[in-house]
Amino acid sequence: MKDPELQEIFTDRAHQEVVDLLETSRPAAPPLDPHFRSYLRAKLMTEARRTLGPQAARPWFSFLRPGALAPAMAAVAAGFIVVLGVEVYLHNQPTGSSVAYNINQLDRKTNVATTEPIKIPFSGPVDKNAIEASIQIEPATAVSKQWEGNTLVLVPNHQLAANTTYTVSFKPLATTPTPNPSKPSITTKPSVAPTPVVVHFTTTPAPVPPAVPPSFNSSNVKWGSDSRLAEAGTILNATWTPAGQLLVTVPAGPAGPSASTGATPTGLPAAKASTDIWLMSALGTRLRLLAPGATLPAAAPTGGLFASWSTSGNQSSLQIRDLQGNLVSSAASVAGVPDRAAAWVGNDRVAYVDHGVLRIVGLHAPVNATTFKVDHGSLAGSVDGQLLAVESTAGSLVLDVTSGDTRTKLPNGATGFAWSVNGDLAFTVPRDNGTDLYLLTKGTFAPIATSPSGQTWSDLNWGPDAASILLASKPTGSSSSVSNLALINRDGSSLKTFGSVLQEYSLPQWSPAGDLVLFTRRDDGTGGKAFWTATATASAGDAEEQQALAEVDSFMQARIRGDGNAAQAEMDDMARAAYQGGGATLLSGSGSQFDRYYIVTVQRLTTNSTRFLVGVRVFNAKSGVETSFFEEQLTLLRQGQKYVIHGAKASALRPIGHGPTVVSVQVVQSTAGAQVRIRFDADLNPTSVSDSTITVRDAQGNDVSEHITFDADNHLATVAVNPPAGTYQLVVTTGVTDINGVALAQAYDAPLVINR
Repeated sequence: MKDPELQEIFTDRAHQEVVDLLETSRPAAPPLDPHFRSYLRAKLMTEARRTLGPQAARPWFSFLRPGALAPAMAAVAAGFIVVLGVEVYLHNQPTGSSVAYNINQLDRKTNVATTEPIKIPFSGPVDKNAIEASIQIEPATAVSKQWEGNTLVLVPNHQLAANTTYTVSFKPLATTPTPNPSKPSITTKPSVAPTPVVVHFTTTPAPVPPAVPPSFNSSNVKWGSDSRLAEAGTILNATWTPAGQLLVTVPAGPAGPSASTGATPTGLPAAKASTDIWLMSALGTRLRLLAPGATLPAAAPTGGLFASWSTSGNQSSLQIRDLQGNLVSSAASVAGVPDRAAAWVGNDRVAYVDHGVLRIVGLHAPVNATTFKVDHGSLAGSVDGQLLAVESTAGSLVLDVTSGDTRTKLPNGATGFAWSVNGDLAFTVPRDNGTDLYLLTKGTFAPIATSPSGQTWSDLNWGPDAASILLASKPTGSSSSVSNLALINRDGSSLKTFGSVLQEYSLPQWSPAGDLVLFTRRDDGTGGKAFWTATATASAGDAEEQQALAEVDSFMQARIRGDGNAAQAEMDDMARAAYQGGGATLLSGSGSQFDRYYIVTVQRLTTNSTRFLVGVRVFNAKSGVETSFFEEQLTLLRQGQKYVIHGAKASALRPIGHGPTVVSVQVVQSTAGAQVRIRFDADLNPTSVSDSTITVRDAQGNDVSEHITFDADNHLATVAVNPPAGTYQLVVTTGVTDINGVALAQAYDAPLVINR
């Protein structure tokens, strides 16, 4: 029911969030004196009328920020919280029961990690089923819901989008229609209360999509800090997913991030203890239990699947699951307990070892491949699904699994196989006082480097762009646990050592994005092994691009400050004319302000030119809450010693929270064609992402797209194109919908530059 006194006082739209909360809340139980509540309410209303004038157009939630309101107004706000109750009505709770939620920890934050859960604590016991049913997240986000005591934990099924403002709200449930007793033939309509906003937060910025992707050449990579994921023994093995999360095996125990692990003091699981497979964030938070009682996970290169072993009695099953934990198939069965993970060969074949015999199973069709005797040697499948490198008892070889017969014999002792995304195979051959590093490419292998005398190389792992190989280096025959990380280019040049020379770095695994390296280190206290990550960055290596982006930042920061003179100083006459002619708006209008910006796309207009096209997204905010955004295409041109804004064209204003939107666009060029990568801010309906809803068109409107793929884990649609060099148009229609069936509020289009 509307409270007329509240409606009279809180007239500004900026206050409506709290007004809605108050109107849909259930008051707390009254104090012992039944007249005290009425008395205090009257006092607070009087003080509010005196304090709140027409000029006070601030959001009521701003009292959560220290110093945001004058002390008198803060006292009034606190009084309303205590007496009127910013509370959630919990369905099916006993009369008079109400519990407040705490939004202080998350509301208005602008650096929320995309891989971390959303936590909303409550002040007491709640009807958890009713709360879970009422939660709504925009942009649309599929989540699993967990409880840590009285704290609701929303774990996104896919990582959140970067640079995106999310709104979490309780959506009050409609009441059940009931007959009108005075008029039996009439039934009252369900009543739905206004949706009260719980919290707004913004995720961390994403790296700027470069015109020329950064190279992981060894001279470009910089090592950062080390960070332990968890205590020794609490993670038994771990591997990356293509989305940059982790599949980890942990000792079985009660579910939940703070659960006991059941590890022994030595860091190993207790004898005969069961293990579970969890999905874990790169920061070490357990996100979702995927496979109870399973072990040894192996992630498919793409497609969101993983293989693992599950043992019951004296029989083990090779199970294929998706990253929600759903069982897709039981691919094979073996006697006993396997001691090694299966190996994916592409996305639809899995190789495994059954009592010393190599076997290959197809998820969709049988595989006709010769079996080999193997011991504990290396085994690795290529990303394209055609080749399998095997260290058999009769020697090492590469098998073509598509034919089952074609094979390439490798040098004696070849081991440590690692395939790159380009289909090259790196491997090592031990020798008396060191290690030779080999590369197999296009069916031909050759040594590319030799370790320094007295050092051995192992644990090969390719950089994300296949430009370099990461490896562990250790003294020959040493009993020391110290092993260093080294990076060497694919041609064997520029060997570079990373990390502390006094620390152990074993089993390195580069994350798909190249921003982290996962490795193991022995714990000095317990002797067990712990999993760690270290940050790594690769410079773009394009000084011109970096200068252009620095100019964009100077220009945009001046506009956000409202400094028109400083902004105009960054433009030439062509750009000034564009803003004066109405093609774009230089400064925000009255009643709102430019709140933030980020770069959507960066494109070099011609190969090796000093002209760039930079797409920026600018957000408007009212009373601290983002309400709309628009995009500008800025042309930058080098004039003398610096870049200047040479042209600008703006899109229409688009409201926030009305369906999915495009977050970023990247054009990845090569001599064989180009990929246009489009990221969205919502979990999409995969069937809505197709060549009819996302296209690349030439100047005549002809579609030049070849095919499109969709990666739900990263909200990423990739369009393959191979047209002549020139300027094209990306078009995303309103046929793209999120998981709730909501379409893009407006069609999206942006210019694309294809270079050769």
